[in-house]
Amino acid sequence: MNILARLLPATLAVLAIAIASGCASHPELRPYTAGEARQLQLEALQRRGLSLDDYEQQRRIIQRADNLPVMTEVADADRSTKG
Repeated sequence: MNILARLLPATLAVLAIAIASGCASHPELRPYTAGEARQLQLEALQRRGLSLDDYEQQRRIIQRADNLPVMTEVADADRSTKG
């Protein structure tokens, strides 16, 4: 009983340290770049099992969306105030 009373707090302390160190070692998340996002979309499209025509149509949409200019919140605000 005396050994168990000593072993339990030590075990809990080791477990707490292990959990705390595991949580601290995760890398910081960052947003995907435009190229990475497009690549993920294309990979997801390949896994969908579409017909060749549907696949090519969806692939063109993804490629075309990558070439569109990016609208910022400032540009949207200017457009809404000018009419």
